Amino acid sequence: MADYQLEYRWNVASSVPVLSVVITGRVLNDPTAIPTIIDQTHAYIDRHPQYGAVYIAYDMTRTERKLPLPALMQRSAYSPRVKRVAIIGARARTDEMAVLIMGAAKGVPYPYGFFDTPEAAARFLYDSSMVAHRA
Repeated sequence: MADYQLEYRWNVASSVPVLSVVITGRVLNDPTAIPTIIDQTHAYIDRHPQYGAVYIAYDMTRTERKLPLPALMQRSAYSPRVKRVAIIGARARTDEMAVLIMGAAKGVPYPYGFFDTPEAAARFLYDSSMVAHRA
């Protein structure tokens, strides 16, 4: 069973709001935790129709910082309003590769990138000229 907490924080200071998802605790004890977090986040966005487009910043720095491919492949929900995603704190290149494989296999329709700090993630989210991964 996973032992984690989620905190959603909206930043609506720019034309496209950013939903920061701060994950704290252990997520690897439960193989459904990571896909559940992703699916819940997209559902949360859908419950806020006042925002036409949304960027997401997943902050994993307070977790084990691992993204296993089998867990990522279980995700199923997509909000069409998600336009960019930043992943903060993925520990290793293998975790980035897992996201890239999942993105290609699942046809993720938005660009995403990997960052060490929230500041670097914010630059990516707000600067569309920055290079991003896309399935």
